[in-house]
Amino acid sequence: MQTPTQPRAIYYVVAIQIWEYFSFYGMRALLILYLTHQLGYSDAHAIGLYSAYASLVYVTPILGGWLADRLLGNRAAVTAGALLMTLGHVVLGFSGASSQSLYLALAIIICGYGLFKSNISCLLGELYQPHDARREGGFSLLYAAGNVGSILAPIACGLTAERYGWHIGFALAGIGMFAGLTIFLCGGRHFHGVRGVNLVQLRAVRWGVPNWGWLAAALLLAPLFFTLLLLYDLSGYLLMLVCLVAAAWLARILWRAEAAQRRALWQIISLMLLGRCSGRLRSRAAALSACLSTVSLTGAGLTGRCRPRFSSRSTRWR
Repeated sequence: MQTPTQPRAIYYVVAIQIWEYFSFYGMRALLILYLTHQLGYSDAHAIGLYSAYASLVYVTPILGGWLADRLLGNRAAVTAGALLMTLGHVVLGFSGASSQSLYLALAIIICGYGLFKSNISCLLGELYQPHDARREGGFSLLYAAGNVGSILAPIACGLTAERYGWHIGFALAGIGMFAGLTIFLCGGRHFHGVRGVNLVQLRAVRWGVPNWGWLAAALLLAPLFFTLLLLYDLSGYLLMLVCLVAAAWLARILWRAEAAQRRALWQIISLMLLGRCSGRLRSRAAALSACLSTVSLTGAGLTGRCRPRFSSRSTRWR
């Protein structure tokens, strides 16, 4: 029995997924250490900025998915998101010690991630018919590819930052994203049947301005908006608003759904809550393990020798 082959386009989707995870987790592995040891932020300030960045990263895919459904299509949204993330890493790699450029770089990455993350899986789904037997294997390959990138990223970017400096480590993450984007664009001829940009909607006029004008303004102003949220620590208020709107929208969907659909939605919500709780338990377990390791090292008198030291001039581990 011959195993059905996957569509050719999936390999380009998998490639950009690997490099997206590489750039995202490579930058995250360096961010807090860079903030505390290079820019001199306090631990509380660094963790607060990191938390705000991480939370906004997972809010923007709501808007990115809406834009892809209405205007851009999944492939164009993925391309635009990868391009923005590459630009954000470039700004981060050459930001020097400027806090303003750091916030701008993070804001650009947030915008790019919003366009990319919500649409890469949808793009893969477009490669298959609704009951295609290859669909499950394709999604398994996509998720496995992401894990490969996330495993390699902290090692490669961390060692590069240690040897050559912080900004080279950040630049390596950006180079990875650019490599993934280049590979993805090279496979454009294989994306047959994938929904493209909705030119009719883009040219439609709303309040005297065509939709493409509103889209261009949004793409220009969104990085500034997220920069201000990070700079003035206002992301928590945005998250509260998003949670309230999402809860109201979900209640509306549940109210209008049929009985079978309502049961399926409750199952999805239960799995989401279970996944969230298990993630919290893993985080608490990791924190407890780190505390126990610290206590053990302190009792053995090894803490001072095992602690990495940084030089403010060379920004390398000694």
